[in-house]
Amino acid sequence: MATGDSNDILNRVKMLIPFRWFAWIAPIRDAILGGLSDNAAWCYSWIVYARTQSRLATATGLFLDLTAYDFLGRHLFRKNQTDDIYRRMIKATILQERVTRAGMINALKSLTGSAPWIFEPWNTNDAGAWSGPTVAQASHGNFAWNTAGGWGSTDLPAQTFMQVTRASPSGIPNVAGWSSTGHLSGLGGWGVGAIELIGPSQQQYGITNQMIYDMINTTRPTGSIAWTRIN
Repeated sequence: MATGDSNDILNRVKMLIPFRWFAWIAPIRDAILGGLSDNAAWCYSWIVYARTQSRLATATGLFLDLTAYDFLGRHLFRKNQTDDIYRRMIKATILQERVTRAGMINALKSLTGSAPWIFEPWNTNDAGAWSGPTVAQASHGNFAWNTAGGWGSTDLPAQTFMQVTRASPSGIPNVAGWSSTGHLSGLGGWGVGAIELIGPSQQQYGITNQMIYDMINTTRPTGSIAWTRIN
């Protein structure tokens, strides 16, 4: 017996009836109350459903689409995504910081499940320096060959190099790509193997490249360029 089902409601009603009026077990009375309890349980199920669909964290199906439309208008449509992935996209779109490096990192982490690697050539915090502040009469830099830092350039203002990693797979199930790794690696061949040509109308699943690009474009600073590699 679960809260709100027919038996639960029937027992609740029987507890309200004075004991001196009826015995606890009265077949005719219980049949009448049972029919009414069935209708009440049906109504209660809609209350539970309405409560579920009124929150972004629990809404499903059409109501999740309506939530996205209420907050974002026509800015973010569902494109074959599951409810869980679409919910993560909505949260990443409406709740995250914008037009900052931290905001872009947080939005992509909410979408993909992992933080992106970002390198700004004109940012000395990323590129490092051969020498830095003097400490105890010694100059300490934060650049090490193939270990820390990178080649900076003042000729690349407002540009970043970004590497985004998906925490979950995406694409066409059981189909390898040109440079696949793992159990599908090297299985493709002309007319055989686990590769195939797909069109833009082919339904995909998971976090797609376009979803990542769209998230970057809605969070990057205006006028900046984000060179992106997706793993």
